[in-house]
Amino acid sequence: MRFSTSLPFNPVGLSRRVTVTFAMACVALLTLPVTIAQDSALKPFVPRNVEPPKDAKYVLADGSVYIAGNDLLVPYILKLNAVFLKTHPGFKFKTDLYTSGLAVSGISSGKSAIGPMARDPSFQEIDSFVSRYGYPPTDIQVGWDNTPDAEHVPPGKYPPGVWVNVKNPTPWLSLDDIKGIFTTGSGKGDYTFWGQLEGHEGPIGGNGADYAKREIHVYMPKLERLPILATMRFQLGGLPWTRRAEHLPLVEDVINAVANDPFGIGLIGWWPTDEGWDRKVELAEKVRFLPLSMTKESRVSHGRVGDLYPLAGGIHLMLNRVPGQPLEPWLKEYIRLALSKEGQDLITSLTITNGFIPLDPKDVARELAKIE
Repeated sequence: MRFSTSLPFNPVGLSRRVTVTFAMACVALLTLPVTIAQDSALKPFVPRNVEPPKDAKYVLADGSVYIAGNDLLVPYILKLNAVFLKTHPGFKFKTDLYTSGLAVSGISSGKSAIGPMARDPSFQEIDSFVSRYGYPPTDIQVGWDNTPDAEHVPPGKYPPGVWVNVKNPTPWLSLDDIKGIFTTGSGKGDYTFWGQLEGHEGPIGGNGADYAKREIHVYMPKLERLPILATMRFQLGGLPWTRRAEHLPLVEDVINAVANDPFGIGLIGWWPTDEGWDRKVELAEKVRFLPLSMTKESRVSHGRVGDLYPLAGGIHLMLNRVPGQPLEPWLKEYIRLALSKEGQDLITSLTITNGFIPLDPKDVARELAKIE
């Protein structure tokens, strides 16, 4: 059995024989050079003299600054803190990085100075924060979490992605195409038939295949209110999910439906898998990870290491900043480091091992403006 090279990770916890084949392909892939946009315009970090906070709720009894957030960011936050401490030795940090849910709740309670998270904040998290403070949290994006490994810590979580049946002739789709399939109300019309979509040489199925006149069968996990699916909806414009979608209980059910439906398409995100599921080998050759592009004109991503997938989540540092008031000097210093050349190099150093990707240098100025 061979895996399609378009599969960036093991979708359904496949058998050892398939997994070994896949692992060998991954080793070969990881030996390829990772091309990540670098720009000499990124400013080096020039440290400034800032005093450690003393009276904030997030300062512990021993003077440590407390940070709570996402477990996926453990290696990044530890490295970032270490660099900060080299130039600011008077500081101490205590981190508890267990789940992304701690990021916004931590800064909302005031117990955490910064909320690191490796996904975009959900509608519910933002609304909860606004209901308490009357303004949204300050969201500083410092990179992308494009983790390609389904077994990456924490185990059994799958990167957001779109899956189709292996018989589907669709070469790739744009984010607007995905929006038209999975959501409704964009004003541009919803896609309900495969023939409405463009392929390499015209409409899908335009070469005489059955796809031109067949309806698109949309499958999604029934856990549509979980954070990752909520944030994917945000990336698709925040529109309501299409009523044509069939919401199935688990990720495995979505993959199973797509594997057995040539006209199906599935959208999945970070959900734990059922390790007892017994249809692994059968489905391995029946599903295909669908490449996506941001626009019809932009580069197509296959979701591999260092290859930013349009549905990838951002790496965020969430802050509680009162609008119109200056950010605490040390927090401003910390964010400046994260967005400096040294800070972005830390993200790059974790590309192969963790799938993280730095910001496009042209986007750094946008994030820096949020702390002014």
